[in-house]
Amino acid sequence: MEVEYYRQKFNADNDLSNSVVLSKYRSAADIVNAVLPQIISRIVPGMSVTELCKYGDQLIFSHTSKVYNKNKVEKGVALPTMICVNHYLQYFSPLPENDVILQHGDLVKIELGVHIDGYIASAAHTTILNPNPQQPIEGRSADVVAAAHFGAEVALKLLKAGNRAVNQVANAFKCIPVEGSIVQQVRRYVLQAENFAILNQNDGFPDDDFMINSNEVKESDLKPTIYQRNVNEVYNLKLKAARSVFKKITDTYSVFPFSINSLESTRDRLGIPECVTHGLLRPYYVLLENAGEAVVAQIKFTALVMTNGNPTRITSSIQSPYISSELSIPPESDIAKLLACEIKSVKAKHI
Repeated sequence: MEVEYYRQKFNADNDLSNSVVLSKYRSAADIVNAVLPQIISRIVPGMSVTELCKYGDQLIFSHTSKVYNKNKVEKGVALPTMICVNHYLQYFSPLPENDVILQHGDLVKIELGVHIDGYIASAAHTTILNPNPQQPIEGRSADVVAAAHFGAEVALKLLKAGNRAVNQVANAFKCIPVEGSIVQQVRRYVLQAENFAILNQNDGFPDDDFMINSNEVKESDLKPTIYQRNVNEVYNLKLKAARSVFKKITDTYSVFPFSINSLESTRDRLGIPECVTHGLLRPYYVLLENAGEAVVAQIKFTALVMTNGNPTRITSSIQSPYISSELSIPPESDIAKLLACEIKSVKAKHI
């Protein structure tokens, strides 16, 4: 009976025909759609990546504090703001001692996520700091941004396990999906649910978005700054600092990843190692490519696949940077025809 109860509750919690569930997904997406452009507007030469990541998380909490306040509802960051420059791929939210200052020519990937009552919306975008905005970016940076953009658009129109259309788009621009790239199903409170489609079959570290490159993914030697609670592990922490920070993490971030940049004091950070040692927190290691050898772009969106099988995009499509690629998708190809198909998108709200 208990198993049946939890099965029914799980199904009810994830029923997209329920207007309450749908509303919470869309509210989370509205905040993503508001925050991401604000961060992009600050991506200029001389800007600190550390400060941008902090700014993004502060914006998320500012927006979530204004919604669903009648009842006690968990809400906030579902993915901390991550800003990966050039050959950095994912999970980069640096502390001040490892900060990166943006420069002209940098290819910058921004990723974040929001949840309302455990219902998740996340997105990522790639931009380029163009030293001459009147002229398009050309070369491999243009190719990789175009491949990521059209690859994501094709994936949205298909949302079908095992389909190789994204690889075909990448091939048109002489790129390949990063190994382990996947289309990932999400559930309430679950960033990586049971169903997913692998876009590149090479063994490697799984990502939950579309990133295009030409080499192998590696873990950086940098100490991780992004962690997530392991809800399957229990341990009585010894250090007062560890007990204090673990309670703050649980209260503020629930089961979702967070950046230690968001911790208010050095004392809080001193408690992290004991939590990690005993398995209460799981680190996300910074992923990267070889510097100077790979150009990487990232596009990510959230879509709801309704009971009729049709997807609805709920995070906005942001205009790509000004680029000009010598490569293109053949106009008479199946991919070009697929790209011409209309997909329903929810109009972004101004909040």
